[in-house]
Amino acid sequence: MRCRQTQLIPNPAITVHTDHEDCPPIEMDFDFKSQPVNRKASTTVLLTSPAANESPFTDGEKKISNQIGKTFPTMLLPSNSQELRAFARSLLIACCFIAVLASSVFNAVTHAAESAIQVAIPKATIQPFLQLYCVRCHRGQNENGQVRFDTATWMISTGDEAQRWQDVLDTLNSGDMPPEDEKQPTNDELSKVLDAMTGALITARRRLTDHGGEIVMRRLNRREYANTIRELFGFTVPEDMIPEDGEAATFDTVGDEQFFNSSDFEKYLALGREIADQAVSWAAKPRIQSSVMRIEPEQRVTNALRVKLADLDNKMRMKKEGKTWQEMGFKDEGEMKIVFQQFKNRAGKPRTYLAYPLVESGVYFVDVNNSTKRFVANRGSADPRGFYQLRSRAGIVGEPPSIRTFFRVTDKIGTVGIMKVQGTADRPQIIEMNYQPKMGQRNVNLGVEENRADIRVLDGYLKRIDRDGQWAAIWMDWLEIEGPFYKDERAFVETLLHPEPPPPRGRAKSVWSDENVRDLIDRLAFEAFRRQIPASDYIDRLVALYQVNRTSGQSFDKAISEVIGVILASPQFLFIQEPGNTQDSTKRQLTNVELAIRLSYFLWSGPPDTELYDCAKTGALSRPQVLHSQVERMLSDPRSGAFFDGFVSQWADLERFDAVTVDEQANFRFNKGVRHSAKREVVEFFTTLVNENLSVANLIQSDFVVINELLGDHYEIPGAESDQFQKVTLPADSSRGGLLGQTAILTLGSNGERSSPVIRGAWVMEKLLHDKPAPPPPNVPELGSTTNRPASNRQLVELHQKQAVCASCHKKMDVIGFGLENFDTTGRWRETEQVDRKEVTIQSGGKLPGGAVFTDVRELKTALLQEQPQLAEELVESLLAYGLGRTVEFSDADQVEQILQRLKREDFPMRSMIHEITNSQLFHTK
Repeated sequence: MRCRQTQLIPNPAITVHTDHEDCPPIEMDFDFKSQPVNRKASTTVLLTSPAANESPFTDGEKKISNQIGKTFPTMLLPSNSQELRAFARSLLIACCFIAVLASSVFNAVTHAAESAIQVAIPKATIQPFLQLYCVRCHRGQNENGQVRFDTATWMISTGDEAQRWQDVLDTLNSGDMPPEDEKQPTNDELSKVLDAMTGALITARRRLTDHGGEIVMRRLNRREYANTIRELFGFTVPEDMIPEDGEAATFDTVGDEQFFNSSDFEKYLALGREIADQAVSWAAKPRIQSSVMRIEPEQRVTNALRVKLADLDNKMRMKKEGKTWQEMGFKDEGEMKIVFQQFKNRAGKPRTYLAYPLVESGVYFVDVNNSTKRFVANRGSADPRGFYQLRSRAGIVGEPPSIRTFFRVTDKIGTVGIMKVQGTADRPQIIEMNYQPKMGQRNVNLGVEENRADIRVLDGYLKRIDRDGQWAAIWMDWLEIEGPFYKDERAFVETLLHPEPPPPRGRAKSVWSDENVRDLIDRLAFEAFRRQIPASDYIDRLVALYQVNRTSGQSFDKAISEVIGVILASPQFLFIQEPGNTQDSTKRQLTNVELAIRLSYFLWSGPPDTELYDCAKTGALSRPQVLHSQVERMLSDPRSGAFFDGFVSQWADLERFDAVTVDEQANFRFNKGVRHSAKREVVEFFTTLVNENLSVANLIQSDFVVINELLGDHYEIPGAESDQFQKVTLPADSSRGGLLGQTAILTLGSNGERSSPVIRGAWVMEKLLHDKPAPPPPNVPELGSTTNRPASNRQLVELHQKQAVCASCHKKMDVIGFGLENFDTTGRWRETEQVDRKEVTIQSGGKLPGGAVFTDVRELKTALLQEQPQLAEELVESLLAYGLGRTVEFSDADQVEQILQRLKREDFPMRSMIHEITNSQLFHTK
C-alpha cells in the first residue's frame, strides 16, 4: 500500500494543459463537490452521457461534464481520422479536469483522516537505544542533520511524521549511523530496534492511507474485457490484442492501481472496430457443419526419409568410386566434406527409424527431422464461435519411464494441453482434447510432440532419463481434428443482428435498415452497458455517426460496425460505474442491478446472465436466500473458472512462477508440460476447497492432492490416471498436501537454479500467516556475498542473518524456508543438496519465533496450523479486495472481524467464506 500525497488547490479556476501542442489550454470554473474517482488514472473517463435514469455525476461533476459537452459538442463522432484525433485530445483534456478535481477532494479527505490517526512508536524499546547511541549528537544546539531525538514525538499522526521516522529507519538500516568513530550497538540491540520501528511504521502507513473504504471507478481488466466480449459476441479476443493492465500491487480488479491514457483509448477504439467487423461478418454466416479431418503422418515422413537415405547411400557409393563433388551433386567441396564427416549421424538416424516395424502406418516421435520431432496438424479455416476436438490414436513403444508417455499439444501461443498416451503400439488407444480458437485465428493449427525437457539433442535427454531404453517412446497412428461444435444458444449480438439463424447455405437476411437503425443501436448499447439505459443524446450522436458513414457510401454492415466500435470504446462499457452518494459522505447501498454486476464480475469476471439480471430487476436479489442461491448457482457454473483462475493466480503470485527460468538441462524431469500442469494444480486445488467447502487449513496441510497423471509422475504419487485433474488421497506420512508441497509455489520460491529459503519463507509469512515482511532496506548485500567458500543454502542464509539490518526480518521467515528445503527448485523431494561437488544432507529443522520447534516439513505444517485464524483473515481480506475493486483498510476491520467470527464456528470453510463476503455490508455498499 502506498502513501498518497496531495496538495490543496486554493483557486477553483483551473487551467488545464495537455500534452498536445495543437490543443491550447482551457480555463474553467467548477466546484469541488464530488465523489472520489481514480487518482492514479491520467485519463479517468467520465465523458459520455450517463444512463438516462441514473447519473453517475454529483453536482460538481455535472457542471464539469456540461462544460466539456459545450466545449466538445461532437465528442462521440469520430467519423474520420481528424475527428478521431480531436476526440482523443478532448478525452485527455476532460480527464485532466477530473484528475484535478479528484486530487482536491481527496486532499480534504486525507487531512480529515490524518487528524484522527494516532500510532505509537514503541518508546520503551527505542528511546534507550537512541539515548545511548544517538542523542549525544542529535540534541539541542548539537543537532546534526536537522534531526533531534531529545524532543522526539512518539506518536505518528501525519504523513510527515511517518516520513521522519522512516528516514531514521533507513539511516539505521544503511549502517550510516552511528558513525564509525562512535560507540556501536550490538547486532541484537540494533535488530530489536529495527524490528520495533518497522512494525510501527507499517501500522502507521496502513492507517494513513485509509481513505474510508472509497471504491474508485475502475475499468475492465484484460480478463474481464475478453469474457465480456465473449458473452456479447460469442467469440474470444486474444489477450495480446487487449491493452495491457499494467503491474498491480494487489489484484487487476483494484481501480486505484489501474492506469488509462489517451493511447489506451485509441487502442480500445481500434480493437472495438475489429471486434465489430468480425461480429457483423460471422453473424450473417451459417454455422458450419461439423466434419472430421484425419491426417496420416507417415505420408509426410516415411517416403521422405527413404528418399533422403537413398541419396546419402548413393553419395557414399560414388565417393568410394572416386567421383568428384560435382558428379556427386554437391554445390561445392566444403558441403561434401561436411556431409561425409557427419555421414554416420545423417544416415544413421533415418536408417534406425526406418527399421521400426510400424513406419508404414504411423510415425514414431524421435529426432530424425522436424516432422518426427513435432508433428503439426493444420485443419484450415477456424470458426471462433465454435470449438474443435483434437483426437489421436497412439500407443507406447516398449516400456519407457512414465515421464516419456505424454504428448504436449501446442498452438502459436504455447502449451494448450497435455495428453497421456494409453495402450501400446500393438494395441493403441484413442485420446482426445478440446480446443477453442480465438478471434482472428485463421486456422486450427496444432502441434504434437513428446513432452520432454528442453534439451537440444534427444540422445542427451535419454542418457539422463532412459539410458537403456529405446530411442522412440511414442508411436502415433493418426491425428484427427473434428468440428466445429457450437453451444445451443447463439450469442446476443448474433441473435440481435439476425433473429432468424442464417440458412445452411448463404447469408442471413437482415431485419434492420436506415429507418429502424436507432432501435438497433439503442439495444446494442443497453446490453453492452450492462443493461444501464443510455441517454437519448448519446444515442442521437451514434445515429448521427451511422448516418454520416452511410452518406459517405459505406454499406450497412460497415456503418453499424463503426457504431459498435465506438460503443465498445465508451466509458459505460470499459468502466464499472457505481455512482457515489451525492448527498453526503455516507456509504450508499448498491442498486440491485449494480449488485448483480459486482457479483458477476467477482465470480465470473464477466457480465451477469439473464437469470441474474432478472433477479435484480424484480428486486429478489436483495433477499438473502435468493442471493445465496444465486451465488451457489454461479460457483457451480463453468464460468466460475474465471474467478478461480483470476483470483488464485494473482493471490499466489503465479506470475512470478511464470517468470522463473528453470535450467532444464540440470532439472531434466521439469519441462513445459510440468510447468503448465503445476500452474493449473494451484487453481484446481483451490477450486476443490471451495467446491467441497473445506477448511482454509487445507492450504497449509491436506491429506490429499489435486493432480493429473503428469504431476503424479513428477511427485511420484500413484492414483492419478488421466490428463484431467483429480483428487488423490495421500498416505499418512506424506510430505505433500497443501500449497507448500506444490511445484508452482516451491519453484517461485527459487531463483531457477537453487531453492531460496528466504523467498519461500517470505511467501509463507505473507500468504499463510497474514504477516507481510517489510521491504528490504537499501544496499542490502546479496545472499552469498559474505563468503567465497562453497556453502549450503542454510549456511548462506545464516551468514546473512548475522547482519543486524537483515536479522530483524530474516529471523522470522528464513526458518520457515529451512523447513521446505527438502523440496528442490522444481518441487521434487530430495534428501541432499549439491554443494560444490559434494552431496550434503539437508537440515530442515528449526525454531519458529513463537517458540515452536520442528524437525521436518510435516512438523512445520503442524506448527503453522496454529495460525489458521491469520490465514483466514488473509483470505477474507484478499477476496474482498478482489471482489470490491479496492484494498481492505483499517476502517474495515470491524466488518472483517464479524465475517471471521461467523466463519470460525465451522473452522473457516471456503465456500461459506465466499457467501459471507457476498452477503456482507461491505459488498453491498459503494
